Amino acid sequence: MQQVQIVHEAEVHRQHVRLKIPIAVEIDGARMTVEDWSMGGFGVEAGIVSRQPGERFPVRLIFPFEEFEVSLRLDCQMVYVLEDNTRFGCRFLTLSQGQVGLFRYLVDAYLTGEIISAGDILNVAGRQNTAEARIAALGANPYLEEEERGRRLKRAAGFAVLGLLGVALLGLIGIGYKDRFLTPVAESAVVEAPLFRVRAPLSGRLETRQISDLVRPGQQIGHITDADGRFVVLESPCECVFIQWLSPPGQFVQVGEAVAALAAADRPLVVRAQVDLATADRLRVGDVAEISIAGRRDALLGQIERIDVRPLLSNLDAAELQGPVARRLAQVIIRPDQPFSYDDLGALARVRFP
Repeated sequence: MQQVQIVHEAEVHRQHVRLKIPIAVEIDGARMTVEDWSMGGFGVEAGIVSRQPGERFPVRLIFPFEEFEVSLRLDCQMVYVLEDNTRFGCRFLTLSQGQVGLFRYLVDAYLTGEIISAGDILNVAGRQNTAEARIAALGANPYLEEEERGRRLKRAAGFAVLGLLGVALLGLIGIGYKDRFLTPVAESAVVEAPLFRVRAPLSGRLETRQISDLVRPGQQIGHITDADGRFVVLESPCECVFIQWLSPPGQFVQVGEAVAALAAADRPLVVRAQVDLATADRLRVGDVAEISIAGRRDALLGQIERIDVRPLLSNLDAAELQGPVARRLAQVIIRPDQPFSYDDLGALARVRFP
């Protein structure tokens, strides 16, 4: 015979009637008597210091009978604690269908004075005796609905934060990969001015004059005297800053040999970067370059002005001259967007081509 399903609609409309029937509750190992309780929660005339309002924690609700007692393990939330700590109240969270059925059976037993046995309790716990109307009433509990909405919002916010962190991590990985493997970097770079080399017009002994750092076009900087006593004056080809003598004064020099180096003072300083042939093949005149000067915090931007894949032997250092031709580096001249100070002349730099 099919079991009849009984619905206590009176309790549905009562919405958790407060019951003045003594039971006990165990919180954090401490057992307390509860005289004000319902299916929505309970209040205890006692103080508590281990839990604060809003905190969630498990409790054990105990129903004492003549020969035994029944306990239910439930989750609850602290709703309030009086300022003088003489009373506190809690509400139950997410009662399962089995807990609701057993809870209702025990409440009815108390209300009717019925003496129940352990077998009766096992029978109730093992059957589905909660009608749809009662479940709907419980589902309409605003506390439960608010709890469920809060959990959904927290889950959505958590997934959103994880998604943003994932996108940021992928971006950082992509930037690091690009900087390391896809962004060309110069082998070396130095700040310099357009250089002029004064060469010996004939073979003879180099004689120098006392000159200032800045020389005018046509200004005499020295002369060369040959073996017959003839001498030829050496003149500055520009308004230049005197850099150095490339041959010591008094030394015999050959015709065409560079004897002095001067930097054009009326032209802005540039950066000469050395790159390998594969990098030079990827660069174009007008491309942007990022220049970092040693000792400065902020990088400067510039544009490639010239790419020289056939550097003059006179521009190569000793290591490049002695090494194989395939190891020689191309010269890339970069004009900065903001002019350098002449104090930066000769400074080492780091150049990237983003």
